[in-house]
Amino acid sequence: MNDFIRSRIPSIASNLGTVFALTVATPLVVSLIAKFTLGGNKAATPYADTYIQNSDTIVVPIPFVTAITPIHKTFTSRAWFAGTAHTEVSTYSQICFYSPKYKRYLAVISFVGGYNVIQSETDKNVWYDVEKERLSIIYDSKMISAYVNRTQWHDPSYGTKDNPLPIFFIKSLTGLEFCASETDLLTIKPSVNKRFVELYLAHGLKPKEFERLYGKDMERLGLNE
Repeated sequence: MNDFIRSRIPSIASNLGTVFALTVATPLVVSLIAKFTLGGNKAATPYADTYIQNSDTIVVPIPFVTAITPIHKTFTSRAWFAGTAHTEVSTYSQICFYSPKYKRYLAVISFVGGYNVIQSETDKNVWYDVEKERLSIIYDSKMISAYVNRTQWHDPSYGTKDNPLPIFFIKSLTGLEFCASETDLLTIKPSVNKRFVELYLAHGLKPKEFERLYGKDMERLGLNE
């Protein structure tokens, strides 16, 4: 990762006079052993591929920084016992704002916890969690492309201030041309997007809401057996 890119993270908040829960990228040691278990509503995760297949791509202009509301919730992503009890915590993040283009509230979905990492250019044993910088990347992008699920798009209960429509970042389209070579910052790999969808279905949707939206489709596809 470019040091210049990392240095921009705290400066954005201070220069605009807005306080964000931004964390400068910190080293993340990646174990060779499975780093986490999913938890949450595991029964929903087999639907991830179908959720993605039934999504469309939209282009989203990003509003001024004061119009963006980050919401963060933590959950236990892994628990194990090795003499004493240990847990690892991940963060479910929603970057919320009103979109005049679509006339509804949107929420860019992100997860911090080692799901989207890049290797240090100077120390190959050090990795950085890109999602710690997602808010800054999105704001600096000015315009992004994102996935939105058709079922939620057409459901009138989504898109309000209290229940923003979830979207999944694909790519920065404008605003960060000066670091075009930093593809891991400006795009999301399909494998990472699928992991985020799995995590969202397990932790972002209550089981009753998942059943309301996708229960019949799960049954039709034989995924709830």
